[in-house]
Amino acid sequence: MLDGKTIIVVAADQGLRRSVAFALEVEGYATQSYDTLRAAEDASRLALCAIVDDDILRSEPQAAAQFLSNRGGGAILLVDGLSALQRREDYATLTKPFTGADLLGVINSLVVAAK
Repeated sequence: MLDGKTIIVVAADQGLRRSVAFALEVEGYATQSYDTLRAAEDASRLALCAIVDDDILRSEPQAAAQFLSNRGGGAILLVDGLSALQRREDYATLTKPFTGADLLGVINSLVVAAK
């Protein structure tokens, strides 16, 4: 069962999903990982936040726009610096490569903003 401390990880690359989930689980967060936005949609509604890799955004542009608008600010986009994504206030971005500390800093800022 999901609670407010579960984080959804959405990335096509299994290695990236595992790495992000591991870094979060070490810090005490429960995670659920998915390889598509459609698979993650129901679970993401109850989660603390969703972390979405930009490869997913490029491969599922319409689903991504809907997914991000439904999140209402609880999303972190993992981008590669070459991504042509417009920065918006309703989600945070984290440029790859990043460290676990970078990721936790963004999550903590989302938690503080939600209070």
